[in-house]
Amino acid sequence: MIAPRRDSTGGERLITPADFFSTDQEKIKLNWFLFEYALECEAFIRRDKKLRSRLGRKEADDRAIASFCIHYAKQMRNEILDRVSGRIANIHIGYEGIESYFPQIGDELVDRLLTKVAEAWDSQTGACVGCPTRCISEKDKRAPMFDDRFYWE
Repeated sequence: MIAPRRDSTGGERLITPADFFSTDQEKIKLNWFLFEYALECEAFIRRDKKLRSRLGRKEADDRAIASFCIHYAKQMRNEILDRVSGRIANIHIGYEGIESYFPQIGDELVDRLLTKVAEAWDSQTGACVGCPTRCISEKDKRAPMFDDRFYWE
């Protein structure tokens, strides 16, 4: 068995590429972008120790946070597709997905999480500007990164 990948803090990586595809046909660049966005959300939340502590008191541990980041990133799929197709002018980073995933955390923590996922969005899309992979403009093309052993070992 292969040991689980470690994150930058030495902990087990809780978000993996496998969370974003279930068939070989789903190994596309849009799903890779969503994987990277989920990682970025997790990183922004993890860096806010006060937020993590308060979420922990609401029974939202690191695994729950990672699961939320995966869920939230996947929810962005339709928003991205609507933007790329021209159906909407701007991406909406909303609180609704946070409230539905964590109904027990209250408005203040929802607002803090909303800030973090918005900061993560800005960070992720900012990095995309200079990235040659073009995950959004080539959204349906195969993403070879899904098969890169680096992410699996």
